[in-house]
Amino acid sequence: MPRDRFELLSAYLDGEVTAAERKQVEEWLATDSSMQRLHSRLLNLRQAFQSMPVPASKCSAEETVERVFAQVERRPRLSLVWGGAAIAALFVGAMATLFSTENPLIPQVAKSPEQIEAPQSPTASNEPLLIALDRPLVTIPKAPVAQPVSSDNENGTDRNPSSENVR
Repeated sequence: MPRDRFELLSAYLDGEVTAAERKQVEEWLATDSSMQRLHSRLLNLRQAFQSMPVPASKCSAEETVERVFAQVERRPRLSLVWGGAAIAALFVGAMATLFSTENPLIPQVAKSPEQIEAPQSPTASNEPLLIALDRPLVTIPKAPVAQPVSSDNENGTDRNPSSENVR
């Protein structure tokens, strides 16, 4: 049986069909034995569902409603607590940044050269710094230099070993 016929019969039993669809289903029920069997099975199923006992609930409907609303009301409080904790953490981080010893956010006044005191080290003196260009502090290794490939065509020999097969 096609699925659309089953759905149409189910809609007929629920009273959800148009007048033309109702006429079509009644015609099927009058002439088709498989539709008659399906119709009786669906009617028995509907009657069985209607006669099933409804289980008793553990609490009344009013208690259930109160519990649901209490749960809904508690959610904004939790988000308020988490939001407050996030704001407090942001505040603590900002204060730690502002009051740190080396704070780049606090403007500093520029000092004139006379105000700047150079740290005195035991080896520092007023002599100018001399750099020896001919004696570097770090030795720089020399890179290997490739020799140019030359061929000795006067004797008919070629010094390039890779060109032995090219004659």
